[in-house]
Amino acid sequence: MSKYLTFLFLIAMMSCSAKEEKEEVVVPKSDIEFSYTIDTIRIDGGGTKHYLGMNLTMADYSAQEGLLYNLEPETGRVEVIDVEKQKLLRLIQYDMRGPNSIKEYYPSGIKKTILGETFFRDFYVIHRMDSARKKIDTYKLDNSSLKGDRLPYETNIDGSGEIAADGSYYVGLYGNFKPKGEILGVAKVRFSDKSMKLIPIDFWDQLKEYTITVNYDIGRRSSSTEMKFLTLNGPDFILSTSASNELWYYISEIDSVVHRSYHSTITSDKKSGEYRKEVTTHATFEYWSQRKNQEVTFGPLVKDPDSQLFYRYSRELDKSNPESASYVYVLTVFNEKLDQIHEEKLRSRISILGKYFAGKTFVHKGMIYSYINLNDEMAFVRLKPDFSK
Repeated sequence: MSKYLTFLFLIAMMSCSAKEEKEEVVVPKSDIEFSYTIDTIRIDGGGTKHYLGMNLTMADYSAQEGLLYNLEPETGRVEVIDVEKQKLLRLIQYDMRGPNSIKEYYPSGIKKTILGETFFRDFYVIHRMDSARKKIDTYKLDNSSLKGDRLPYETNIDGSGEIAADGSYYVGLYGNFKPKGEILGVAKVRFSDKSMKLIPIDFWDQLKEYTITVNYDIGRRSSSTEMKFLTLNGPDFILSTSASNELWYYISEIDSVVHRSYHSTITSDKKSGEYRKEVTTHATFEYWSQRKNQEVTFGPLVKDPDSQLFYRYSRELDKSNPESASYVYVLTVFNEKLDQIHEEKLRSRISILGKYFAGKTFVHKGMIYSYINLNDEMAFVRLKPDFSK
């Protein structure tokens, strides 16, 4: 612990404003013996058809309650699912019109806080509701509505970010999200005083090299981009991507970003980038996108609120037998300081990333739940890790 505090002190001495510190991490030899069990469960809807759109990325898991809140954005219906009992408990209907409406543009996510309030993400707006489904406040993610740092010209805050478990703040990427625009970093919005802090993070120049774009004759464009993930850790946040074995950790106490690079002994540490970036036909676009998808892909970090460990799945085409088109699946474990303490090659296929969205993943009572669509039913692959020394 004393070494960790010394490390934080050195960063604080070098930083008077948020800045990035490069730290290469060498994977330590561990005496941990790791084993796991894995199974698949279905959620009983009791005659109700579950909303399964976008791989449940609009849903929120409440660790305090052990409940999954699944939002159907078209109707404002929320399914409340008991994860332990594996069944739907009840349905909650939120207003889509009027003074307590959760819709201004298109609802895109829900957050149930430990204080009993519920937040709804709505593109560039966030609605805050009390336990009686009455609207407390609305927060607009723009310069005119927030004080503090100013968004540069022609930039926005992405409305698909994350809300803190206590409902105190929101974080989302900011930048120009138009074709060939740039993502500049992460915006942190504090709800208590409607203030905004912009935290520049230098990762986009590297990430955009993995984008494949098709330009059609009619002027329309489509892109195959890499995914960006934000994981909250108390007042801090972690930024990671699907393209590389690294992360950017913002420590709010010292207002600094620590950049950490990791090494895997099982998969590659990043995508190669060796594919065409600009194509003109859909067939060519699909070909190169599939080639890229066969390269190493990293899922989001998920935190176990009890053990304080972080887990991450990854996958890569099995290089030992490329003709079989089979994948290697890996679980990586990080401790509370984000040191990598173990990685395990898995026996079974894990649902890591869909074509467009990362499936909902969370930790319930020490078990990692990963959403899968099983014959149009809600189901989860559960992995229970076991550590011993």
